Amino acid sequence: MHRPGHIAATQPERRAVASAFADADVARCYAARPPYAPALYEFLLGQVAGRGRALDLGCGPGKIAIVLAEHFAKVVALDPSAAMIEAGRAADGGRHGGIAWTCGTAEAYRTDRGFDLVTAGTSIHWLDHEAVFPKLAGWTGTLAVIGGDEPAVVPCGDGASAAFLTRWIARVGGRYDPAGAAAEAGRHEAWMDIAGRKDFPFTVRQSLAEFIRGQHSRATWSRAAMGEALAAEFDRELEDLMRPFATDGQLALDMVSTLTWGAPRRRPL
Repeated sequence: MHRPGHIAATQPERRAVASAFADADVARCYAARPPYAPALYEFLLGQVAGRGRALDLGCGPGKIAIVLAEHFAKVVALDPSAAMIEAGRAADGGRHGGIAWTCGTAEAYRTDRGFDLVTAGTSIHWLDHEAVFPKLAGWTGTLAVIGGDEPAVVPCGDGASAAFLTRWIARVGGRYDPAGAAAEAGRHEAWMDIAGRKDFPFTVRQSLAEFIRGQHSRATWSRAAMGEALAAEFDRELEDLMRPFATDGQLALDMVSTLTWGAPRRRPL
């Protein structure tokens, strides 16, 4: 449902917007985002020979890192938000001793050991690519960028969704610019020698309440930024919009998880 209303053009602007993820409520709501397709992980593991070490950049509450921990001896789950790291630890519940939950930025992270695989989900566009990618090029030959944690087809239809987003992004002081958001989201590709791309369609059933809660894991819709009264109004309007498309309180969300993989570059193309 969410489309960014603020197109952060400079690294300081990106850092300012990304600071929303330090909020404990955003971290709690993140668990309500739909998962990535299980088939994506199966395919990705087939592209990686080693099973020693993996690094998940901007791990959030561990959606990717916890899956990787089933297959790698060591997973460094890295995120600058202490609230996200705590949410990840709680979600894992100590099941995977091989996860090193690490609070810090990718820009500051240092290691003298390589990784069989580095992953990044929707965190990839927040990074300072000039600072991070030269390091990645020395650490790994395989970077996997994973996306698609929003419905590919919104149950209420694209027209109704666009109208809702345009109105609400304006109310929080942003600008509805899907083309600009797409360009921002793809900046990292200039820093990769791309080996391939693959889409993984699947359907997730989610309660309407969880769908709405998941929206507040986005920087644009964080409750701290919106304020309690405006966030409550947003929730009521979104519920009214989506309720006709729910069956017994459940939405069927048509998702497409996306995978782009290849070798990170020290310099952009």
